Amino acid sequence: MNRNKLSILLIEDNKADAHLVGLYLKEAKMKHELHHVETLFEGNDFMENNKPDIVLLDLSLPDTSGFKTLTGFMEKNKGVAVIVMTGLNDEIVGNQSVKAGAQDYLIKGEFDSRLLARSIRYSLQRYKTQFALEKTARELSISKRRYLEAQEMANFGNFEMDLVSNEMSWTNEVYRILGYLPGSISPTLSDYINCVHFDERAKVGEFFEEAAKDGQRHKLEHRIILNGRTIHYVLIHAKVYYDDITGKFMLVGGLQDITERKLGEQLLIEKNMNTQASKIKEEILGEMGFHIRTPLSSILNLSYILSNTPMGSTEKELMNGLKDSVDDLSVSVNNLLNFSMLVTEKINIEEEEIMLADFVQRTKQLVQMKATQKDINLSFDVNPSIPKHFKTDKNKLSQILFNLIDNSIKYSPERSRVSVQFGVGARNGDHVDLIVKVTDNGPGLMKAQIDDLLSSDNLLQMNYKEGEKKKLGLAIVNKLLNSLKGQLEIQSDFGDGAEFSVRVPVQSIVKTPMAVGEKPNQALKILLVEDHFLNQIATRKVLTSWSDLVTVDIAENGLIGFEKYKEHGYDLILMDIQMPVMDGFQSTEKIREVSRVPIIALTANSNKEEAQKCIDIGMNEYLSKPIKPDDLYSKIMTVMSKMYVS
Repeated sequence: MNRNKLSILLIEDNKADAHLVGLYLKEAKMKHELHHVETLFEGNDFMENNKPDIVLLDLSLPDTSGFKTLTGFMEKNKGVAVIVMTGLNDEIVGNQSVKAGAQDYLIKGEFDSRLLARSIRYSLQRYKTQFALEKTARELSISKRRYLEAQEMANFGNFEMDLVSNEMSWTNEVYRILGYLPGSISPTLSDYINCVHFDERAKVGEFFEEAAKDGQRHKLEHRIILNGRTIHYVLIHAKVYYDDITGKFMLVGGLQDITERKLGEQLLIEKNMNTQASKIKEEILGEMGFHIRTPLSSILNLSYILSNTPMGSTEKELMNGLKDSVDDLSVSVNNLLNFSMLVTEKINIEEEEIMLADFVQRTKQLVQMKATQKDINLSFDVNPSIPKHFKTDKNKLSQILFNLIDNSIKYSPERSRVSVQFGVGARNGDHVDLIVKVTDNGPGLMKAQIDDLLSSDNLLQMNYKEGEKKKLGLAIVNKLLNSLKGQLEIQSDFGDGAEFSVRVPVQSIVKTPMAVGEKPNQALKILLVEDHFLNQIATRKVLTSWSDLVTVDIAENGLIGFEKYKEHGYDLILMDIQMPVMDGFQSTEKIREVSRVPIIALTANSNKEEAQKCIDIGMNEYLSKPIKPDDLYSKIMTVMSKMYVS
């Protein structure tokens, strides 16, 4: 069909009437293509392969007649404008035709070219408007259905209450939250109060009274009892609203079942208590080690300096006695602290990002003094293929390397050599094996000694006979390596030195800059800390539809946000300010104690004081609600582009 012309299908068995319609169309000077068939069957067959703009339908045809001609055609052919033509001057038939789906009707013998053209133009416009309205209605229906589904998934419903009669209107989800079948009662405020835990009914009653007074939004968490025995937790919020249509003041609000969240918070508190107890025990051991080993190290260094200054024989004898006593004390203290480490039931792993260059430099500083005292050539070699940034437990890895290097220095002869080589092993996705080899010129080990040192069954069966003192340090190494899922290998020929090789799986971190104003060019893991359910849904949708590389996790308050960040780690945090349990400022302060992860504030308060407070507290940027998607995208890309890349 020529789409520059109006395509018209005429279904008319009377050839004279059909000829007259053709003449009228020409007189009206309408650009058109006229297709003529004589039966309803032929009309339906034409419609299967063609889509005319409008159909002129005679109600009296050889294979059908009357009103059923229109209904039969409309059942098979939807999405086309229809003008009914009838020989009966009956207005009832015409109105019924329009109600059944036709756009207009014409009475044969009573229309001319002008009326026909006007009817066609009117019908096309009416059909276009009707189609748009139906499409809008379908979209609204879909949106409403999705909204109700979202409410059901989140255990969230809406309610209204007449402030004069206390009569309430509940959505289906409110009925379900309160233990009713939807529509089973005509609810009032009394019905709601009756569901509340007896100990909290007075508090809930005060909530409704306060919410009805000042026009502000009020929120309250409280307990309800289902079926007389099951306790659930809900969050209710409400605000006064004036209905212009009814002229009534209504209290409108929402109700959400937060039982899972409350139980999760309780479990989190219990978990934190257990974790904190283990952490305190480990921190006490670490603190004890620091406060004992630090002064011992100073005494050792001072005695070394004194021993190299001029002194008489008596002073030298006293100095040698002091050195021997300090050495013995050092062994005893190390044995005590290291044994305490070994009998710790569980070692907590706290991964953090490590910059390779800083880590190597710090390790060298820890052991350099001991090497210098024995005039040992201590060398460090780093393979350039090792990731510049990686993630593991920094403190545990430091302890492992300190014990290995310290043992090699201790049991190597003076003026010998100890080398430390950092290399890389197998790769698996973003994980890689970090390999550190410590080689010395010490007395070496026999095979039976190596097997004994690597046997986890013998870790606590320690004695301290001469020549076996290194067993304790390697026991510590084995204990820590097991916690990091690492491995220790020892190669040695007795009397000819030894090589201690540590293999630790670490997570490689590759940092590349992001261009401002564009989409992310690498995976971007975002934590959204937001207590409002609908804002959670909307913001997550805005972010995930922006790029397939973006993933979003949700935290309902600042405390959960802090715990989730510690457990999972994220590239970026979007932080709401006003939240229950812990607000955005408090959460940011706790996060800043452990990380410099970018944080963007999302707040309803749009003023300079609030913005400055966000920056002062340690946030990177600030956005005020309502937030436009383009502004959010731009702010994220700006912040991420400033991330330091070594």
